[in-house]
Amino acid sequence: MAVWWVNHKQTYKQETDGGYIWSPKTNKDGGKNISYDNLTYCREGDLIFSFANKLISNIGVIEEEAIPTKRPEEFGKSGEQWDINGWLVRVNWSLLDEPLKPKDFFNLIQPLLPEKYSPLIRDENSKTGQGSQNIYLGKISNELGELLLQLIKDNCDSTVRLKVDSLVEEKEIAHNLNQLKKIPSIIERQALTKSRLGQGLFRNEVSKIEPTCRVTGLDQKGLLIASHIKPWRESNNEERLDGANGLLLSPHIDKLFDKHLISFTSKGELICENKAARKALKAWGIDQVKIMKPLSEKQEAYMKQHRRLLKK
Repeated sequence: MAVWWVNHKQTYKQETDGGYIWSPKTNKDGGKNISYDNLTYCREGDLIFSFANKLISNIGVIEEEAIPTKRPEEFGKSGEQWDINGWLVRVNWSLLDEPLKPKDFFNLIQPLLPEKYSPLIRDENSKTGQGSQNIYLGKISNELGELLLQLIKDNCDSTVRLKVDSLVEEKEIAHNLNQLKKIPSIIERQALTKSRLGQGLFRNEVSKIEPTCRVTGLDQKGLLIASHIKPWRESNNEERLDGANGLLLSPHIDKLFDKHLISFTSKGELICENKAARKALKAWGIDQVKIMKPLSEKQEAYMKQHRRLLKK
């Protein structure tokens, strides 16, 4: 399942009220446009964020794959700049009572934006929080999607929180069911179902050992990611659920850790030998961990394997 970000301009109300997104198939000159092609990659159940006027005011779930249609008549003169032939994707939109302003959380969002075809301008020194002019529909990572959902939940009423939880649960269950189908043992599937579909056991086990992000010191668990030290795909079933095989990390730190661009010594010191990662840490004002504490014996056993894959 994918997560998408759509930059509405003149047609925001028509599309969200109508329950769809639409784009021409090509640029005016007939050239390809990756953000138009992206509509053809949308699948039922994908999550999508609606961004207009510097706000995320709607979230939705894709209802069906793209179908070829003429430009919607309700676009009126606003649509005359686009070719008449295009793609339409049906979306079940939910309007947020309290829109999210990404600019207010740019320090958290920026590290998780895609390096190429980012729907939001990545440059933290100019036009912070503005949509990219050339991107209509952009694909974003699950990590960024989860962060946005959490930020929305933290800044909206209980009704919208329930909607968000429902969307996330539906998306996660579908993904995890596909993973569980690959496990032959019925007993193992039952055990993992309780953790993977519940989306909580592993995180809870990690939280007992690591209540805060070691690097940033952030203790708001809703904004932290339970990151496996030994990756899920390489772990056996016991290791996948072992709290010692995880750290609670801030999203931008998790990304470096997951890619083996940073690691930790047995004493809990931060290790970074990669030039790009060092540059990122310097930009974030990080030169060492905020919370220095030794790894437990079990954590160190996992971390040894993680350090072996550290990229220089």
